[in-house]
Amino acid sequence: MEKGFKIRFIQDDTAECTEVIIRAKDQNEDVERIIEALGKDAQTSIVCDTLSSSSLIDKNDIVIISKDGRYLSVKTTNGEYVVNEPLYRMEEKLDPVWFIRISQSEIVNLRYVKGWDFSKSGIIIIEMINGIRSYTSRRYAKQIREVLRKGV
Repeated sequence: MEKGFKIRFIQDDTAECTEVIIRAKDQNEDVERIIEALGKDAQTSIVCDTLSSSSLIDKNDIVIISKDGRYLSVKTTNGEYVVNEPLYRMEEKLDPVWFIRISQSEIVNLRYVKGWDFSKSGIIIIEMINGIRSYTSRRYAKQIREVLRKGV
């Protein structure tokens, strides 16, 4: 008997959603590991349509998301992705406890904020751990101050 498992993809144009079926003789250790891995990915990762294909991006690795013309630039701890998706749709996939919109064109992950500089003009300068500096719009500054007062 062959040990291990096989993975295969079957394209089905009639499918309304992605379905994962695990077929095995019994629910053994391999099956448990697969179920655990799939469940973990569903909670911590998001599928994004990049320019060339779909990519699985770990939400915890996202540092900042910026609108760049028609596309989004998703900077992560592991690199940068160019995503073909509206900012509001990406925002819906993220945890509002950690991700905050700082302007009409940017969302930051509070885990990676190195510092906040509150200017007299009402704009907040945000420095991320990877050296990226970003600026809030006045429109979002009040909301950001409230989030900071509550704490994360």
